[in-house]
Amino acid sequence: MSELASDSQISSWRSPTVIWPPVTSGGALITDAAQAPLPTAPTATWRKNVLEQLEQLTALKPNWNGEGGLTPRADILDSAAGLLDFVLRRAPSIAEPYIRPTPHGGILLAWQHKNSCEDLEVELDTPGIATFVHSGGGTESFTQGTLCHDGRPHQEDDRVFLRLLPRFSS
Repeated sequence: MSELASDSQISSWRSPTVIWPPVTSGGALITDAAQAPLPTAPTATWRKNVLEQLEQLTALKPNWNGEGGLTPRADILDSAAGLLDFVLRRAPSIAEPYIRPTPHGGILLAWQHKNSCEDLEVELDTPGIATFVHSGGGTESFTQGTLCHDGRPHQEDDRVFLRLLPRFSS
């Protein structure tokens, strides 16, 4: 991957207003937890860092990786910010994720367990949908699923994802 742009080259960032999951057509939030305030320190520090990393990704140019990589789309960056807030509300002590663009214009969020080879990766490449893969963790050596944030109630994959989050506490 090529280096990211300098601070002076970064375009202005849209204030992330995406709620994960979003409000339904009637205006009701999918979960009460989505209304909870975001946690404060220490996660507030990494949240700011991650939002800055997402902002830096707006400066990527087409072919950023030398292999035809697409620029991350604004709706995907907003969706990633919304997902991070949702994760923080559900798992306030979760460690800072690793953030990277994907070659097809998406975003990868990844967590690694601090004492094992356990990983949780979430890829956002379509508005309203994220896929996750969990690897490691003994008998549950590989789990994958789809997170939908289109106003539907939580599905089984959503519940599996939420049960995995505490494993990646800082």
